[in-house]
Amino acid sequence: MSNNSAYANSDRFNQDFTDEVSNSDIPLVGLTTATYHFQDAFMLVKIAASPEHRLHTCQWVDNTTSCRHEVLGQNFPTHLRDRHGIMNADGRVQKCRWDGCREYVIGTNMFPHIQQKHIAWMYACFNCGMEFPRQNMRNIHFNQCRETGT
Repeated sequence: MSNNSAYANSDRFNQDFTDEVSNSDIPLVGLTTATYHFQDAFMLVKIAASPEHRLHTCQWVDNTTSCRHEVLGQNFPTHLRDRHGIMNADGRVQKCRWDGCREYVIGTNMFPHIQQKHIAWMYACFNCGMEFPRQNMRNIHFNQCRETGT
């Protein structure tokens, strides 16, 4: 590492991070600064690993071939619509063509079915980390969790 680097001192990064928040800025309620930063970092990892920001392998079967495309979670509904013709507005009962699945699903529930049954899509609460199978369930919990702290 050259001396021209912004972080020539190896302790500089940790110092910068821990100096941002001090006991005087936020009441830690029985937590040490190190514990607080660990929990903060853990929550950032949980958010970054949320299903919207992860790659998922599509296993939808067209004809006899499984798709196998790696799709970013937030793009999965678009992929299913554009690549496989799955329309969320379709109210007819359809067979799920995910590799190995034998279930029949109302078209409007196909994406939630795929999320929950096939790619184990879970939404983590931004406050406590508790996981939920649906985003609206997480959001309801988060609003209560944020207000009550539990």
